[in-house]
Amino acid sequence: MITAISRLFEDLAHKALVPGAQLSLYHGGELHELATGVEHAGTGVPVTARSRFAYGSVSKIFTAALVLQLVEDGDIDLDAPVTTYLPGLRRSEDHPVHAMTTRQLLSHTAGLVSDHDEGTVRSASLRRQAASLLEQGPVSAPGTAFSYSNSAYSLVAYLVETVTGQDWWQTLESHLALPTGLDPSFVYDARDPGAAPAAVSGHAVDLVSRSVDAVAPYVEPALTPAGGLAGSATDLVNFGRAFMSPEDAALDTDIADPQILHEMGRSVPAADPFGLADGWGAGWALHLAGDRLWYGHDGTLDGSTCNLRVDPEGGTALALTTNGTSGLQLWEELVAGLRDLGLDVGHYRQSAPRSPGAVTREDITGRYVNGDLKVDVTRTGPDEFWFGLANGFSGPLTITSGLNFSVTVGDLGGMSFNGRFLPDPTAPGAIASMQYNGRTLRRTPFPVHSRV
Repeated sequence: MITAISRLFEDLAHKALVPGAQLSLYHGGELHELATGVEHAGTGVPVTARSRFAYGSVSKIFTAALVLQLVEDGDIDLDAPVTTYLPGLRRSEDHPVHAMTTRQLLSHTAGLVSDHDEGTVRSASLRRQAASLLEQGPVSAPGTAFSYSNSAYSLVAYLVETVTGQDWWQTLESHLALPTGLDPSFVYDARDPGAAPAAVSGHAVDLVSRSVDAVAPYVEPALTPAGGLAGSATDLVNFGRAFMSPEDAALDTDIADPQILHEMGRSVPAADPFGLADGWGAGWALHLAGDRLWYGHDGTLDGSTCNLRVDPEGGTALALTTNGTSGLQLWEELVAGLRDLGLDVGHYRQSAPRSPGAVTREDITGRYVNGDLKVDVTRTGPDEFWFGLANGFSGPLTITSGLNFSVTVGDLGGMSFNGRFLPDPTAPGAIASMQYNGRTLRRTPFPVHSRV
């Protein structure tokens, strides 16, 4: 099988125009490491199994693991209010922070905005970022809904700093990396702010024009715990093997007691990550493949992509890292190809776009907001719409059924992503919010101009 997988990997990497990629697979008790291409399109330095790629949001599982170590030590209770450990962040008695728990922060159910930038994320002070974050209005009441939040992991990292008495960067090295033998690096290191990112270059890939432009990896300092680690695909697989039986373990020592560590993968009832995963735990996204539950996480950062999947019961783990934006397409096609080869990997399956359906409720056009994330939905025809993001991640929006929709992004080879509009329970016929890519965005009165 590994020969066929190697051929599939090489073919798909070439098709996606990614300059370089790694695929690491642990299956049947054996580790297989594959690498292709170059670290930077202009240098010719080959990718090896040890090259460090930006993990993007996959970094969150390391921050979550730090928390579970502190849970094992009795320093944190996942279900206690975070203000138990962060007395300096207390607000008025009716502020949502009093109802937020660490489990909710880790599972994106605390009701915090996805991203918040008023200058505080450019500082390495997680305390300042936390204080500024809590001034923002909530997306939902804590524990009632899922909305993916980078900001929540910045707050979690501040919790780690407060409990351990040392900064998050140092804690990750001393508590997790060094004892276990993992070898991640930081895209931004607060202890050496001027250091160059310890990761290969990213690349913006346009599959239509076949252009490939280098992009330097960058993460806002205060969001490093949410998306600022870098490393190899094999390090990710070795991390994932910590969630398997002892005979599959690869690390120098356990991360934490297995029963406690698996809290990262225990489904949280309020976590319904529509369009992103089948469920969520205190760190892991949850994906179904047949009767198997896989742990996983996906990430992107400035021209890099990263995907990790772990079958804790079946003893399989695989990770893909790429240094091109089209790595998103590579991953989708890799999962499909592996399924054809007999390896059914847990992955949220986006439904294919269907013929436009009639919008049965009030006009869906308008601006939808979650912190700094803003989406404009404009009408381009009687039943035609455009989904617009300021970062260019835009495309035609197709109503698929009821209030569900898909967005097709031409720059990513025509890939489609799902979402849904949510009605206002207090105003029949009105749309209150949108769920897209795991985020909940509230509809605002801000007008948008149609393209009709």
